[in-house]
Amino acid sequence: MNLKLFTLVILLSFTLLNTELIAQNYVTTYAGTGSAGFMNGDTSEAQFNQMFGICIDQDGNIYLADAGNHCIRKIDGDGQVTTYAGVPNQAGYLDGPAAEAKFRQPFNLAMDGEGNLYVSDFLNHRIRKVSADMQVTTVAGSGAAGYLEGPAMEAKFNYPRGVCLDDTGNIYVGDSWNHRIRKISTDGMVSSWAGGGTTIGVQSVGDYVDASDTAARFYTPCEVSIDGDNNIYVADAYNHRIRKIAPDRMVSTLAGSGDFGPNGGGFNNGPADEAQFNVPTALQVVLDGSVYVGDGSNHVVRKIKDGMVTTFAGSGLEGFDDGPDSLATFNFPRGNVMDYELNRLYIIDYNNHAVRILHLVSGVGIPDGSFDVRGINVYPNPSDGNVKIDLGKQYEEIEVLLVNGAGAKVKGQKYFNIKSISLNAGALPAGLYFLQVHSGDQLIGYEKLIMQD
Repeated sequence: MNLKLFTLVILLSFTLLNTELIAQNYVTTYAGTGSAGFMNGDTSEAQFNQMFGICIDQDGNIYLADAGNHCIRKIDGDGQVTTYAGVPNQAGYLDGPAAEAKFRQPFNLAMDGEGNLYVSDFLNHRIRKVSADMQVTTVAGSGAAGYLEGPAMEAKFNYPRGVCLDDTGNIYVGDSWNHRIRKISTDGMVSSWAGGGTTIGVQSVGDYVDASDTAARFYTPCEVSIDGDNNIYVADAYNHRIRKIAPDRMVSTLAGSGDFGPNGGGFNNGPADEAQFNVPTALQVVLDGSVYVGDGSNHVVRKIKDGMVTTFAGSGLEGFDDGPDSLATFNFPRGNVMDYELNRLYIIDYNNHAVRILHLVSGVGIPDGSFDVRGINVYPNPSDGNVKIDLGKQYEEIEVLLVNGAGAKVKGQKYFNIKSISLNAGALPAGLYFLQVHSGDQLIGYEKLIMQD
């Protein structure tokens, strides 16, 4: 059975399930045809070329770093795609009116409260600004690749990727091949905020050290995102980890384990210090502190919350299929951004040249201000048979049910005076299941579980 047919069977079978299980996050394609190109117009026919970053303004307009087309694109509330800044398909460097300015592979975006858009201009080794009145200027960077601190226009970056702003207007940059997080202060000075070392340059080998400020080490840090307390989160790509920089500049590992380098990485859900990623290049922290990660080489979007890592969308197969979150497929997902008004997560699907939407359904995603109502953590997921269930607190009596895609119970067991469970499901055929945990008549949590061969 092919994936699309299997998806249809699963969707039809949902009507047989408990109403608590009918709701499921769902992935659709919002913009992009799946082929590289350039075309403005309606989202159904617009074309893009290897987008990286994405951000959203207070009116719900979406901005995209369309790197392969060397410009910034905009999708308005009516679903119309236009060129916001840059001359399409003309790589270069030119400040001035947005329609005449030139970029060379813009990678990531951040917007301030006044409608100014900040751009990491990757191959120009600069940070640029598109003002609310549509003028492009250079914020920092001499244009020469290298490492140099000091006045913004003299400073050097080495293929800058991530960009974010704190609550006082300082800019932070994921300076990928300098293996550092740089700071552009409001007084126009560039310094290293976190990360150090003497090895710099394309394909240089970084390091992995949790420590304070410049004693810390990164390995090709990419996108950065900042929360309301000015903690900075870093997609540390070739360390295959998500790092966190506190306001006092102490660097720690939020999630990830395993080997380092381009050939490192892996896939594992569960406790943050056991989980594994594979070239995570993009992330976004949302209001409740959850971090959504574009886990590129695993072709999934991951979620980090309360010390646990889960797969939020994607089957792990490389592809371009819409459908329920655990069956949808991506091809190297990168940037993502939350639209709180519409209750959806926009995702850049890099090699599919598309913007995907993860529709967050009440009871599954972000309803009524609560970001997670499932109440349990299940890992590893996908699993080959031995499943750990973390209930979050002690229960006098619970019942665990495992339901298959047709709505039939395939396993049920009661437990007493327990906080975590080790469930052996190794005899089950490969496929998608729903794991329910009940305390008396109350459903205290559920999770989709993918069983592998």
